[in-house]
Amino acid sequence: MMSTSQLLSCIRKQADGQYIAKYAKLTLRSVFQPIYKKDISIVGLEALVRITNANGTMIRPDQFFQSTTIAAQDLLNVERLSRLIHIKNFAQSHFHNKQLFLNVLPEAAKILARDITYNRLLKQTIYQSHLVNEQIVMELLELNVEDESSLSQAARELSQGGFKLAIDDYGVNASTIERVKGVRPDIIKMDRSLMLRYENGDWKALVDALSLARTLHSKTVIEGIETEHQLNLMKKLGFDMYQGYLLAIPQTLDVYEEAKTA
Repeated sequence: MMSTSQLLSCIRKQADGQYIAKYAKLTLRSVFQPIYKKDISIVGLEALVRITNANGTMIRPDQFFQSTTIAAQDLLNVERLSRLIHIKNFAQSHFHNKQLFLNVLPEAAKILARDITYNRLLKQTIYQSHLVNEQIVMELLELNVEDESSLSQAARELSQGGFKLAIDDYGVNASTIERVKGVRPDIIKMDRSLMLRYENGDWKALVDALSLARTLHSKTVIEGIETEHQLNLMKKLGFDMYQGYLLAIPQTLDVYEEAKTA
């Protein structure tokens, strides 16, 4: 993996003020999707990376990070660089006092928790950006990991470092009840498939997920809201937070700031 100085050499600030990263003929940019409270005020933003190749072609992040043909160290370096530019872009926005949700590969979470050099750089970036660790939510993706017990230990170490923890897309793939009980996250983000099942009369999976969250004293986010009907249904269930294209699509933060001041 790249050293601290090598990582920093990949990051540059554009004329528009946005931070990007250049790595192995790839360009990494930040977009953000707001997360809302019940009163539809913004409580936090989820950072998402946009990856383009040398020809300017977009590469879907899910396909990139789940690729079996890309070297593991390249996946980790892109993830690490993404995290750094997300923090820098978020910090210079009007939303810098909100929570910042950062996606984390489960396998990378174990390294993140124990890599002293990168951890020092991460915390230094947060400090220099006038943020605090408690604003940062490490959102564990729904991907498999070789050893769930090691992931749980890494999550505890991240929590001890002041970071908040979230489970992404609960109810699909590896975001299971077992992972939730092992990690004991501050926040559980429910996959939209549970909402769609509830909307079609199959209510048990979503109600059970809410019950699990309440038992663990975890806050809840419902993902993937696309209609007013879905939003109203989920409000009646008492979710803490709401996210989806009905409320906002992923964009650069300057777009939201322009809308806010318009």
